[in-house]
Amino acid sequence: MIKTIKKIKRDLKKIAKMEAKEAILQGAGLIRTQIKIRPRARLFSKFIIILAVTLQFSSAIISYIKPREAEIKINGRAILVAENRQDNIPKAQIEIGYAVNSRRSPFEFQKPVDGYLSQGYSGYHRAYDIATSLGTPIHPLGSGIVEFAGQVFDGKGNIVIVDHGDGLKSLYAHMSRIEVGVGNLVNTNTIIGAVGLTGRTTGPHVHLEIYDNGIAVDPASVLP
Repeated sequence: MIKTIKKIKRDLKKIAKMEAKEAILQGAGLIRTQIKIRPRARLFSKFIIILAVTLQFSSAIISYIKPREAEIKINGRAILVAENRQDNIPKAQIEIGYAVNSRRSPFEFQKPVDGYLSQGYSGYHRAYDIATSLGTPIHPLGSGIVEFAGQVFDGKGNIVIVDHGDGLKSLYAHMSRIEVGVGNLVNTNTIIGAVGLTGRTTGPHVHLEIYDNGIAVDPASVLP
């Protein structure tokens, strides 16, 4: 009984294999028939075959060249790199150093005139205004050389500019008179002029500007 069942199973498997094989053969025959009777299908099949052969050939070339990349040279120079080892190269460590250099203020701790601060430094008023009596003598903030002494027409009237060196200059405006000339050496004891009302002003005061390398700065940043 058991042998009979096994024999039946073997017969069924053979029949299944035969049916599958016959189905495949029939399918292949149908495809061949369609290709023969359809010119476009025949052309497409040839294209598929050529494409498959080309891909296979390209893969073979790449597999041959890849391990030999480092050996390919032209005129003694390698044209391909076998392996990228850039990630293994230690990155250079960059150190940024800085130093803060301090400089001593050339100005002495005194005001150009005896008075009070009537207007301070701001974005639209890059100066100090020191109010005092008309005719009060004006002294420079520190030693230097007179760079300019005369009248200007930008609202400051009579002015004196003193060059203190190291890029620092001081300007004094609205003077009633000027007591120095260009090139004169001055110090804090020198009278360079007197408080006046020249230019655009609403009252007697000294308009004091300080320049650091050509830029108007807050006098508080450089005064001692």
